[in-house]
Amino acid sequence: MLFKGKNKFIFIGVIIILVIYIFAAAVPMREDVYLMPDWASPIPKVQNGQIYSGEAAASFDELKQRFDGKSPIVFSLGESFGYFTEDGKILRSEIAEDRFTASSYAWTKYPQKPLFTDIYTPEEFDLEKPFLRIDKPGYVYLDKDRIFLFEPEGSSLSQYDNTGKKLWHYTHTFPITAFQSSKAGCVIGHSDGLLVCLDSDGNSLFSFYPGGSTYQSIMGAAISEDGKQVLCLCGLNKQRVVLINISGNQHKIIYHSYFEKDLRRQAFASFDKSGDFAVFESTEGIGIVDCKNLTLSIIKEEGFISGLGFQNKNNLLTVLLQKEDECSILLIDPPNFMIGKTKFKSKNAFLIQKEDKIYIGTDDKIAALDVRGL
Repeated sequence: MLFKGKNKFIFIGVIIILVIYIFAAAVPMREDVYLMPDWASPIPKVQNGQIYSGEAAASFDELKQRFDGKSPIVFSLGESFGYFTEDGKILRSEIAEDRFTASSYAWTKYPQKPLFTDIYTPEEFDLEKPFLRIDKPGYVYLDKDRIFLFEPEGSSLSQYDNTGKKLWHYTHTFPITAFQSSKAGCVIGHSDGLLVCLDSDGNSLFSFYPGGSTYQSIMGAAISEDGKQVLCLCGLNKQRVVLINISGNQHKIIYHSYFEKDLRRQAFASFDKSGDFAVFESTEGIGIVDCKNLTLSIIKEEGFISGLGFQNKNNLLTVLLQKEDECSILLIDPPNFMIGKTKFKSKNAFLIQKEDKIYIGTDDKIAALDVRGL
Protein backbone atom coordinates (compact mmCIF):
# COMPACT_ATOMS: atom_id res chain seq x y z
CA MET A 1 0.00 0.00 0.00
CA LEU A 2 1.06 3.56 -0.64
CA PHE A 3 0.09 4.81 2.87
CA LYS A 4 0.57 2.73 5.98
CA GLY A 5 -0.15 3.14 9.69
CA LYS A 6 -0.69 6.72 10.92
CA ASN A 7 0.09 8.17 7.46
CA LYS A 8 -3.06 6.52 6.11
CA PHE A 9 -5.27 8.26 8.68
CA ILE A 10 -3.50 11.61 8.13
CA PHE A 11 -4.14 11.36 4.40
CA ILE A 12 -7.82 10.45 4.90
CA GLY A 13 -8.19 13.34 7.38
CA VAL A 14 -6.73 15.85 4.91
CA ILE A 15 -9.15 14.70 2.18
CA ILE A 16 -12.12 15.06 4.53
CA ILE A 17 -11.03 18.59 5.54
CA LEU A 18 -10.65 19.61 1.87
CA VAL A 19 -14.11 18.31 0.99
CA ILE A 20 -15.66 20.17 3.94
CA TYR A 21 -13.82 23.39 2.98
CA ILE A 22 -14.91 23.22 -0.66
CA PHE A 23 -18.60 22.89 0.21
CA ALA A 24 -18.56 25.29 3.19
CA ALA A 25 -16.60 28.05 1.47
CA ALA A 26 -18.10 27.80 -2.01
CA VAL A 27 -19.44 31.06 -3.48
CA PRO A 28 -22.40 30.61 -5.82
CA MET A 29 -21.46 31.94 -9.26
CA ARG A 30 -23.93 33.72 -11.50
CA GLU A 31 -24.42 32.68 -15.10
CA ASP A 32 -22.08 34.28 -17.59
CA VAL A 33 -23.09 37.91 -18.06
CA TYR A 34 -22.01 39.70 -21.21
CA LEU A 35 -22.78 42.83 -23.24
CA MET A 36 -24.24 42.39 -26.72
CA PRO A 37 -23.95 45.41 -29.09
CA ASP A 38 -27.33 46.51 -30.42
CA TRP A 39 -26.64 49.67 -32.43
CA ALA A 40 -24.15 52.55 -32.74
CA SER A 41 -24.92 56.04 -34.04
CA PRO A 42 -22.31 58.69 -34.84
CA ILE A 43 -22.67 61.99 -33.00
CA PRO A 44 -22.95 64.80 -35.56
CA LYS A 45 -20.13 67.34 -35.57
CA VAL A 46 -21.46 70.80 -34.76
CA GLN A 47 -19.79 74.15 -34.12
CA ASN A 48 -20.54 76.73 -31.44
CA GLY A 49 -23.93 78.25 -32.06
CA GLN A 50 -25.00 75.50 -34.44
CA ILE A 51 -27.63 72.86 -33.74
CA TYR A 52 -27.83 69.46 -35.39
CA SER A 53 -31.41 68.62 -36.18
CA GLY A 54 -31.05 66.17 -39.06
CA GLU A 55 -33.06 68.48 -41.31
CA ALA A 56 -31.22 71.73 -41.87
CA ALA A 57 -33.86 73.22 -44.17
CA ALA A 58 -36.85 72.21 -42.06
CA SER A 59 -39.02 74.71 -40.21
CA PHE A 60 -39.16 74.86 -36.41
CA ASP A 61 -42.55 73.14 -36.45
CA GLU A 62 -41.23 70.36 -38.67
CA LEU A 63 -38.27 69.85 -36.36
CA LYS A 64 -40.60 69.57 -33.37
CA GLN A 65 -42.50 66.81 -35.12
CA ARG A 66 -39.36 64.64 -35.00
CA PHE A 67 -40.00 64.33 -31.26
CA ASP A 68 -43.66 63.33 -31.62
CA GLY A 69 -44.33 59.96 -30.02
CA LYS A 70 -40.71 59.69 -28.88
CA SER A 71 -39.29 59.43 -25.36
CA PRO A 72 -36.09 61.44 -25.79
CA ILE A 73 -33.04 60.39 -23.78
CA VAL A 74 -30.74 63.26 -22.80
CA PHE A 75 -26.98 62.99 -23.17
CA SER A 76 -24.09 65.19 -22.05
CA LEU A 77 -20.54 64.88 -23.39
CA GLY A 78 -17.95 67.46 -22.43
CA GLU A 79 -19.17 70.73 -23.95
CA SER A 80 -21.99 69.16 -25.98
CA PHE A 81 -25.45 67.85 -25.16
CA GLY A 82 -28.51 66.63 -26.96
CA TYR A 83 -31.23 63.99 -27.22
CA PHE A 84 -31.53 60.57 -28.84
CA THR A 85 -34.09 57.79 -29.08
CA GLU A 86 -33.99 54.21 -27.82
CA ASP A 87 -33.47 52.96 -31.37
CA GLY A 88 -30.43 55.19 -31.97
CA LYS A 89 -31.79 58.24 -33.77
CA ILE A 90 -30.06 61.50 -32.79
CA LEU A 91 -32.84 64.08 -32.37
CA ARG A 92 -30.62 67.07 -31.62
CA SER A 93 -27.00 67.79 -30.73
CA GLU A 94 -25.32 71.08 -29.94
CA ILE A 95 -22.31 72.64 -28.25
CA ALA A 96 -22.59 75.17 -25.44
CA GLU A 97 -20.23 78.14 -25.59
CA ASP A 98 -20.21 78.56 -21.81
CA ARG A 99 -22.48 76.58 -19.47
CA PHE A 100 -25.47 74.31 -19.94
CA THR A 101 -27.74 71.93 -18.05
CA ALA A 102 -30.12 69.41 -19.56
CA SER A 103 -32.56 66.72 -18.50
CA SER A 104 -35.19 64.63 -20.24
CA TYR A 105 -37.64 67.39 -19.28
CA ALA A 106 -35.83 70.57 -20.38
CA TRP A 107 -32.52 72.22 -21.27
CA THR A 108 -30.82 75.60 -21.10
CA LYS A 109 -27.57 77.34 -21.98
CA TYR A 110 -26.25 80.46 -20.25
CA PRO A 111 -23.10 82.66 -20.02
CA GLN A 112 -20.60 82.77 -17.16
CA LYS A 113 -22.55 85.49 -15.34
CA PRO A 114 -26.22 85.10 -16.28
CA LEU A 115 -28.71 87.77 -15.20
CA PHE A 116 -31.64 85.57 -16.23
CA THR A 117 -32.09 82.11 -17.76
CA ASP A 118 -34.40 80.95 -20.54
CA ILE A 119 -35.38 77.27 -20.34
CA TYR A 120 -36.61 75.20 -23.29
CA THR A 121 -38.32 71.86 -23.84
CA PRO A 122 -36.26 69.16 -25.64
CA GLU A 123 -38.18 69.61 -28.91
CA GLU A 124 -37.90 73.42 -29.02
CA PHE A 125 -35.54 74.76 -31.71
CA ASP A 126 -36.86 78.35 -31.79
CA LEU A 127 -34.76 80.20 -29.20
CA GLU A 128 -37.30 83.01 -29.22
CA LYS A 129 -39.82 80.70 -27.53
CA PRO A 130 -38.60 79.49 -24.13
CA PHE A 131 -41.28 77.78 -22.09
CA LEU A 132 -39.89 79.36 -18.93
CA ARG A 133 -37.66 82.24 -17.85
CA ILE A 134 -35.96 82.42 -14.45
CA ASP A 135 -35.67 86.18 -14.08
CA LYS A 136 -32.96 86.07 -11.40
CA PRO A 137 -29.15 85.96 -11.65
CA GLY A 138 -27.57 82.58 -10.93
CA TYR A 139 -26.90 79.14 -12.34
CA VAL A 140 -29.80 76.87 -13.23
CA TYR A 141 -29.55 73.14 -12.61
CA LEU A 142 -32.12 70.74 -14.09
CA ASP A 143 -32.70 67.34 -12.48
CA LYS A 144 -35.51 65.50 -14.29
CA ASP A 145 -38.48 67.93 -13.93
CA ARG A 146 -36.94 69.73 -10.93
CA ILE A 147 -35.57 73.23 -11.53
CA PHE A 148 -32.98 74.69 -9.15
CA LEU A 149 -31.21 78.06 -9.17
CA PHE A 150 -27.84 78.36 -7.44
CA GLU A 151 -27.23 81.99 -6.59
CA PRO A 152 -23.97 83.69 -7.69
CA GLU A 153 -22.35 83.84 -4.23
CA GLY A 154 -22.40 80.03 -4.10
CA SER A 155 -24.08 79.51 -0.73
CA SER A 156 -27.80 79.81 -1.58
CA LEU A 157 -30.27 78.06 -3.83
CA SER A 158 -33.97 78.05 -4.71
CA GLN A 159 -36.34 75.63 -6.40
CA TYR A 160 -38.87 76.75 -9.03
CA ASP A 161 -41.91 75.11 -10.58
CA ASN A 162 -42.59 74.89 -14.33
CA THR A 163 -44.38 78.25 -14.32
CA GLY A 164 -41.40 80.14 -12.91
CA LYS A 165 -42.82 80.39 -9.38
CA LYS A 166 -40.26 80.13 -6.59
CA LEU A 167 -41.20 77.20 -4.35
CA TRP A 168 -38.62 77.72 -1.63
CA HIS A 169 -35.32 79.40 -0.85
CA TYR A 170 -32.37 78.17 1.20
CA THR A 171 -29.21 80.01 2.28
CA HIS A 172 -26.10 79.53 4.42
CA THR A 173 -22.93 81.54 4.96
CA PHE A 174 -20.45 79.03 3.47
CA PRO A 175 -20.24 77.77 -0.14
CA ILE A 176 -22.17 74.70 -1.28
CA THR A 177 -19.77 71.83 -2.02
CA ALA A 178 -22.23 68.95 -2.51
CA PHE A 179 -25.81 68.66 -3.72
CA GLN A 180 -28.22 65.99 -4.89
CA SER A 181 -31.98 65.85 -5.25
CA SER A 182 -34.65 63.17 -5.53
CA LYS A 183 -38.43 63.34 -5.79
CA ALA A 184 -38.57 63.30 -1.96
CA GLY A 185 -36.19 66.22 -1.33
CA CYS A 186 -32.55 67.23 -1.52
CA VAL A 187 -29.33 67.10 0.46
CA ILE A 188 -26.87 70.00 0.63
CA GLY A 189 -23.28 69.99 1.90
CA HIS A 190 -21.13 73.02 2.69
CA SER A 191 -17.42 73.78 2.90
CA ASP A 192 -17.66 74.36 6.66
CA GLY A 193 -18.98 70.82 7.19
CA LEU A 194 -22.70 71.59 7.53
CA LEU A 195 -24.98 68.91 6.09
CA VAL A 196 -28.62 69.84 5.41
CA CYS A 197 -31.57 67.78 4.19
CA LEU A 198 -34.76 69.41 2.89
CA ASP A 199 -38.01 67.73 1.94
CA SER A 200 -39.74 68.38 -1.40
CA ASP A 201 -41.40 71.51 0.02
CA GLY A 202 -38.10 72.98 1.23
CA ASN A 203 -38.69 72.20 4.90
CA SER A 204 -35.63 71.22 6.92
CA LEU A 205 -35.47 67.56 7.95
CA PHE A 206 -32.07 68.00 9.59
CA SER A 207 -29.13 70.38 9.71
CA PHE A 208 -25.98 69.33 11.54
CA TYR A 209 -22.21 68.91 11.38
CA PRO A 210 -21.24 65.21 11.06
CA GLY A 211 -17.78 66.04 12.45
CA GLY A 212 -15.33 63.28 13.34
CA SER A 213 -12.38 64.87 11.48
CA THR A 214 -9.78 67.55 12.14
CA TYR A 215 -11.23 69.78 9.41
CA GLN A 216 -14.92 69.77 8.55
CA SER A 217 -16.08 69.81 4.95
CA ILE A 218 -18.63 67.89 2.86
CA MET A 219 -16.95 66.38 -0.21
CA GLY A 220 -19.95 64.44 -1.55
CA ALA A 221 -23.56 63.71 -0.61
CA ALA A 222 -26.52 61.66 -1.84
CA ILE A 223 -30.19 61.20 -0.94
CA SER A 224 -32.25 58.09 -1.60
CA GLU A 225 -35.25 58.24 -3.91
CA ASP A 226 -37.69 57.90 -0.99
CA GLY A 227 -35.82 60.52 1.05
CA LYS A 228 -35.30 58.17 4.00
CA GLN A 229 -31.51 57.86 3.71
CA VAL A 230 -28.62 60.26 3.20
CA LEU A 231 -24.97 59.45 2.62
CA CYS A 232 -22.03 61.83 2.77
CA LEU A 233 -18.25 61.77 2.43
CA CYS A 234 -17.02 64.30 4.95
CA GLY A 235 -13.98 65.78 6.64
CA LEU A 236 -10.25 66.12 6.02
CA ASN A 237 -7.58 64.47 8.15
CA LYS A 238 -9.52 61.33 9.10
CA GLN A 239 -12.12 61.45 6.33
CA ARG A 240 -15.13 59.21 6.73
CA VAL A 241 -18.29 58.07 5.01
CA VAL A 242 -21.52 58.47 6.96
CA LEU A 243 -24.93 56.84 6.37
CA ILE A 244 -27.89 58.62 7.97
CA ASN A 245 -31.40 57.27 8.47
CA ILE A 246 -34.34 59.72 8.42
CA SER A 247 -37.68 59.05 10.10
CA GLY A 248 -39.99 62.06 10.08
CA ASN A 249 -38.00 64.94 11.57
CA GLN A 250 -35.62 62.55 13.34
CA HIS A 251 -32.25 61.55 11.94
CA LYS A 252 -29.61 59.11 13.13
CA ILE A 253 -26.15 58.06 11.94
CA ILE A 254 -26.51 54.30 11.52
CA TYR A 255 -23.12 53.58 9.93
CA HIS A 256 -19.76 55.27 9.41
CA SER A 257 -16.26 54.25 8.39
CA TYR A 258 -12.90 56.10 8.27
CA PHE A 259 -10.33 56.13 5.47
CA GLU A 260 -6.55 56.25 5.77
CA LYS A 261 -6.22 58.95 3.09
CA ASP A 262 -8.42 61.92 2.16
CA LEU A 263 -10.09 62.55 -1.17
CA ARG A 264 -9.48 66.29 -1.68
CA ARG A 265 -12.06 67.04 -4.36
CA GLN A 266 -15.79 66.87 -4.87
CA ALA A 267 -16.82 63.23 -4.81
CA PHE A 268 -19.52 61.34 -6.69
CA ALA A 269 -22.18 59.74 -4.48
CA SER A 270 -25.53 58.11 -5.27
CA PHE A 271 -28.04 55.51 -4.08
CA ASP A 272 -29.60 52.83 -6.24
CA LYS A 273 -33.32 53.20 -6.98
CA SER A 274 -34.39 50.92 -4.14
CA GLY A 275 -32.05 52.48 -1.57
CA ASP A 276 -30.40 49.11 -0.84
CA PHE A 277 -26.92 50.34 -1.79
CA ALA A 278 -25.01 53.63 -1.89
CA VAL A 279 -22.02 54.16 -4.20
CA PHE A 280 -19.33 56.81 -3.75
CA GLU A 281 -15.75 57.72 -4.64
CA SER A 282 -12.88 57.40 -2.17
CA THR A 283 -9.08 57.34 -2.25
CA GLU A 284 -9.22 53.56 -1.81
CA GLY A 285 -11.52 52.94 -4.79
CA ILE A 286 -15.26 52.65 -5.39
CA GLY A 287 -17.08 52.48 -2.07
CA ILE A 288 -20.33 50.51 -1.86
CA VAL A 289 -22.37 50.66 1.34
CA ASP A 290 -24.87 47.86 1.92
CA CYS A 291 -27.66 49.88 3.55
CA LYS A 292 -29.44 46.82 4.93
CA ASN A 293 -26.52 44.93 6.42
CA LEU A 294 -24.56 48.14 7.20
CA THR A 295 -21.28 47.00 5.66
CA LEU A 296 -18.76 48.75 3.41
CA SER A 297 -17.05 47.16 0.41
CA ILE A 298 -14.28 48.73 -1.67
CA ILE A 299 -13.77 47.92 -5.35
CA LYS A 300 -10.08 48.64 -6.00
CA GLU A 301 -10.40 50.66 -9.21
CA GLU A 302 -8.98 54.09 -10.05
CA GLY A 303 -10.72 56.98 -11.80
CA PHE A 304 -13.67 59.32 -11.62
CA ILE A 305 -17.16 57.84 -11.60
CA SER A 306 -18.74 59.47 -14.66
CA GLY A 307 -21.78 57.20 -14.95
CA LEU A 308 -23.80 54.82 -12.83
CA GLY A 309 -26.60 52.42 -13.69
CA PHE A 310 -28.74 49.87 -11.87
CA GLN A 311 -30.74 46.85 -12.94
CA ASN A 312 -32.84 46.23 -9.87
CA LYS A 313 -34.52 43.03 -11.08
CA ASN A 314 -31.28 41.04 -10.95
CA ASN A 315 -29.31 43.32 -8.65
CA LEU A 316 -26.76 44.52 -11.22
CA LEU A 317 -24.65 47.64 -10.73
CA THR A 318 -22.95 49.22 -13.76
CA VAL A 319 -20.18 51.78 -13.22
CA LEU A 320 -18.42 53.95 -15.80
CA LEU A 321 -14.96 55.05 -14.67
CA GLN A 322 -12.80 57.64 -16.40
CA LYS A 323 -9.05 58.13 -15.93
CA GLU A 324 -7.69 60.69 -18.40
CA ASP A 325 -8.69 59.31 -21.84
CA GLU A 326 -9.24 55.72 -20.70
CA CYS A 327 -12.71 54.56 -19.67
CA SER A 328 -13.79 51.35 -17.94
CA ILE A 329 -17.22 49.75 -17.67
CA LEU A 330 -17.59 47.61 -14.56
CA LEU A 331 -20.40 45.10 -14.02
CA ILE A 332 -20.82 44.48 -10.29
CA ASP A 333 -23.07 42.22 -8.27
CA PRO A 334 -23.24 44.44 -5.17
CA PRO A 335 -21.78 44.83 -2.75
CA ASN A 336 -18.43 43.50 -3.99
CA PHE A 337 -18.57 40.77 -6.66
CA MET A 338 -17.01 41.91 -9.95
CA ILE A 339 -18.84 40.18 -12.81
CA GLY A 340 -16.92 41.74 -15.67
CA LYS A 341 -14.90 44.70 -16.93
CA THR A 342 -14.13 46.23 -20.31
CA LYS A 343 -12.11 49.28 -21.38
CA PHE A 344 -12.19 51.79 -24.23
CA LYS A 345 -10.54 55.10 -25.17
CA SER A 346 -12.46 58.38 -25.01
CA LYS A 347 -11.86 61.84 -23.56
CA ASN A 348 -15.54 62.19 -22.66
CA ALA A 349 -18.09 59.49 -21.95
CA PHE A 350 -21.48 58.85 -20.42
CA LEU A 351 -23.47 55.83 -19.25
CA ILE A 352 -27.25 55.51 -19.04
CA GLN A 353 -28.92 52.27 -17.99
CA LYS A 354 -32.56 51.32 -18.49
CA GLU A 355 -32.92 47.84 -16.99
CA ASP A 356 -31.25 45.43 -19.49
CA LYS A 357 -30.20 48.19 -21.91
CA ILE A 358 -27.03 50.25 -21.44
CA TYR A 359 -26.31 53.35 -23.52
CA ILE A 360 -22.66 54.38 -23.78
CA GLY A 361 -21.55 57.71 -25.23
CA THR A 362 -18.01 58.40 -26.45
CA ASP A 363 -16.36 61.31 -28.22
CA ASP A 364 -17.82 60.35 -31.60
CA LYS A 365 -20.73 57.96 -31.12
CA ILE A 366 -23.52 56.63 -28.94
CA ALA A 367 -23.89 52.86 -28.66
CA ALA A 368 -26.57 50.62 -27.14
CA LEU A 369 -25.60 47.39 -25.40
CA ASP A 370 -27.93 44.63 -24.21
CA VAL A 371 -27.08 42.93 -20.92
CA ARG A 372 -27.34 39.19 -21.53
CA GLY A 373 -26.98 36.17 -19.26
CA LEU A 374 -28.85 37.51 -16.24
